Amino acid sequence: MISGMGGATFAEQLIAAERMGKDQIFESNKTKYESQLDAYKILERSLDKMTSNLEKINGDAFESKTSSISDDNASITVESGAPAGNYDLHVQQLAQAHQLTKNFASEDTLIPTTGVLEIQLGGKSVSLDMAVLNPDGTATVKDLTSMINEHPDNPGVQASLVRTGGQVELMLSSKESGAANNINVTMNGADWGMTERRAAQDAMVNLNGIDITSSSNNLANVIDGVSIELNKAHTAGESSSIRIESDTDASEKAVEDFVDIFNDLMDEINKLTRSMGSQELDDLNKENEDKDSDTDDKDEDDKDDDFNSSITEDQLGVLKGDSSIRMLQQGMRNAIFDSAPNGMRLSDIGVEMGRDGKLDIDSNKLSKALKDDPDAIQAMFTDSGSYIDRLDTLIDPFTKFQGSMDLKKDNLEKQIERVETSMDNHDRQMEQRYQIYLSQFTAMENTINQLNSASALFY
Repeated sequence: MISGMGGATFAEQLIAAERMGKDQIFESNKTKYESQLDAYKILERSLDKMTSNLEKINGDAFESKTSSISDDNASITVESGAPAGNYDLHVQQLAQAHQLTKNFASEDTLIPTTGVLEIQLGGKSVSLDMAVLNPDGTATVKDLTSMINEHPDNPGVQASLVRTGGQVELMLSSKESGAANNINVTMNGADWGMTERRAAQDAMVNLNGIDITSSSNNLANVIDGVSIELNKAHTAGESSSIRIESDTDASEKAVEDFVDIFNDLMDEINKLTRSMGSQELDDLNKENEDKDSDTDDKDEDDKDDDFNSSITEDQLGVLKGDSSIRMLQQGMRNAIFDSAPNGMRLSDIGVEMGRDGKLDIDSNKLSKALKDDPDAIQAMFTDSGSYIDRLDTLIDPFTKFQGSMDLKKDNLEKQIERVETSMDNHDRQMEQRYQIYLSQFTAMENTINQLNSASALFY
């Protein structure tokens, strides 16, 4: 051609110029919708995470208790929810398991070939028929321990041998302590002549003036959520002082976690709904770099499964037109600004809202408030209508199945599909126009070539 370009090149350049405007519109819309979709996914993850963390705080976070005891006569185990209080414990005697022994010349002493040895423990018993168990007369005292221990009807007795120099003692011990677990041994209905080495007895204690007996040295739930393991008896006039109180460190950590959870969500909403300056963007990029370095050691499978929950430059301010998100943010601030059901406010415990809409803690004021009235602070966060309940109520419409977040994401996915369909249709239209241009330019090129050939005849 005159220009030196072929018909195909002309057609391509015309199509490129013709489609440029629409291509830019399509790409811009698709990028916008995808950024909004990613932003809603990030926000949904943040709301779900907040709900999960609030549930943890609403669980045992404020229930933790600490305990102390003045001596080693007993040990204390305290569960969350145990009532705080002071207790005076006097251990009169420990529970004991019954123990009997019988003396033999040696462990190889032969046992009888006839007679029935009966061992009773409480209301249960086992009968050992020597004629059946020792028909050939070769069984020894050592064999007798196995006969007792391995018998399927053993009522709960442990047989063992105690060697005392030149002799041996056959010892029978109840596996369970307590006065009701007495061992009685007879041979053919007559006493077998065993010696009591330790009496069966119950533990006897006095707790704050209340007498308590127990077949075990472990007193479980004598006080709700408190287990007392008895180690040794007190002498007359002695007692152990037990103190159970709220774990203020755990409660303080729970309040700090609440503040961190709230502030993190406020930060995310601010970044998603406001146009940020360059300093914010610099801070965001550094934050994302730190997160990337923290996840370098994660398994590749984990990386594939986890949606990137970090806000990127593309998502900054992308939801600024969504009034429902701004209303959620304002509603959450209002919810914690109001007083709790018990009349207390966060400011009463050293938690104040700053001008930036985030919470700050006065640690000294919080510590003092927890020491003065820990139950009241717990009620602020865990009673019906508490701060945690209020935030859950505000978040639920957004995160529930087919809630606000699901509807917004579904709508954006449909928008993206429509743009992609329009892009495909546009590609087909441009391909058709390209073929038309190509055939036109090719025909024109052929005509020009023919004319050039004809004109050459005149020279």
